[in-house]
Amino acid sequence: MMIDSLTGMKPGERYTVESLERTRHFPGFFLDGKYYLGPELMTAVGWLEGQQFFYDELDPTGEPVFPDRLAGRIEDLTLVLADGARLKLNKVRFNAPLDSPSPAGGRRDNERRPSLLAAVCASLLLGGCLYALSRRGRRERLRPPIR
Repeated sequence: MMIDSLTGMKPGERYTVESLERTRHFPGFFLDGKYYLGPELMTAVGWLEGQQFFYDELDPTGEPVFPDRLAGRIEDLTLVLADGARLKLNKVRFNAPLDSPSPAGGRRDNERRPSLLAAVCASLLLGGCLYALSRRGRRERLRPPIR
């Protein structure tokens, strides 16, 4: 996705919104033109169209918090809300692969560490295959030849 250069954001970089007193709190982060509530959540709750920031937050009655979901504009790493409040965007140390479809696809500092569960499963699978092959060889040796 192309990010409007006037926003000041760059692809593959994560940005949080600074919190100020008496302004709306934005707890998530921007990544590649989308706004996420957390790295473990795969669904974007906001997005950029050019410099416009749309935020899909509903009030208790089910109505959008922002009219037409338009929260404001992003200009040179600053979110300018519809009411005029200016909130700075701060770059967070995080590098996602440029072809990453979601924040969960990226790894911090481009590290790739298999989970413990994946390593255990791979070991069990390999061990099971080796055991099956060794049993097969024994059975073939014990059978008399077919004539």
